[in-house]
Amino acid sequence: MNLRKPLFWLHLIIGCFAAAFIFLMSLTGVALTYERQMIKMAEISDYPSPAAQNTPLLELDELLEKSKQYTGQNTPSYIVENIEGAPVIMKEGRKTLAYLNPYTGEKMATPGSGTKTFFKKLRAFHRWLTLDGKFSESGRLVNGIANLIFIALIISGIYLWLPKRMNLRSLKKGLQLARTYPNKSARNYNWHHVFGFYMAPILLVVVITAVFFSFKWPGKTLKTLVSTEMIQLTEPAELALNQEALQIPIAQQLTIINKQYPQWQTIKFGLDSSPKSTQHYQVNQGNGGEPLKRITIAIDTISGAIIQEQGFADLSTYRKMRSYIRFLHTGEIYGLWGQTIVGFASLLACLLVYTGVLLSWQRWRNSRRVKVNKVAYS
Repeated sequence: MNLRKPLFWLHLIIGCFAAAFIFLMSLTGVALTYERQMIKMAEISDYPSPAAQNTPLLELDELLEKSKQYTGQNTPSYIVENIEGAPVIMKEGRKTLAYLNPYTGEKMATPGSGTKTFFKKLRAFHRWLTLDGKFSESGRLVNGIANLIFIALIISGIYLWLPKRMNLRSLKKGLQLARTYPNKSARNYNWHHVFGFYMAPILLVVVITAVFFSFKWPGKTLKTLVSTEMIQLTEPAELALNQEALQIPIAQQLTIINKQYPQWQTIKFGLDSSPKSTQHYQVNQGNGGEPLKRITIAIDTISGAIIQEQGFADLSTYRKMRSYIRFLHTGEIYGLWGQTIVGFASLLACLLVYTGVLLSWQRWRNSRRVKVNKVAYS
């Protein structure tokens, strides 16, 4: 049975049906390519300037003591950045409680606030088709359906790209851009086929991973198929009263981490209400989107020895796959190059939608002319 004709019409019809949504997701994906870097640049521009400060940096333990006035209902966590003048961030779960000025310990305005708000709304539109930055179940469903259609378009497009007669000349024609074109339709056809072929593998990864954000069932299904067991860090034990005074200050513990991991970018830790035998630190040596460069360590609070480490390899298969899914979608798992490749693929996806719609429109116009001519000669 020849599948080419029915597959072609399926490709054309569902492509036109979802064209607007695929175009919007691709276009906003391009705009979000360097979101992390642009937010960081905006934040750094708002960090306190060392030259403008009349006082030296506070000792970390002193700053942590001052931070107690901003605590919420639960014990907060702290994030320290490896940037001069960077504020210490206080968080309660995902909620940010305060940005603490490293020179005064006072709460400061959110760095890069305007840029963060812009990207928050852009991200919400990319995921949920909302303009106010809020979650929308219906918007997520629409985008999810568009993602599934996009997967069908990519797979059917790969099949339709295959020449009817498999020979070197036909394959070469489908892999190269023509130097000249007799008309715009020929140009659009060539662009659609050539760019579609080269971008298909990347776009397939991007869209398949997007399905995990649009629907809950892929994640639930994955959880039932792979292992969720992982190597856990030892839970800290409470210290006896006579041992509390022997604890190494947090700042000194961070110095130990700095010697062991000089490439660290951020360190996240929490402070228990009662002194513990060990302190856990989440050390990130990447840009925030590279899970293989994250490690959690446990330090003996008395001796300062690193007694346990938990890297990416120690996580459960499910956690590792979810991390891959999350950061393969943006390309961040491979750093700046990965982001650039995904951003470029998203840009070409816009071109594929554009050329696909024009080709469909031209086909419809041609069919109308044929009908008119038949009526005229009948």
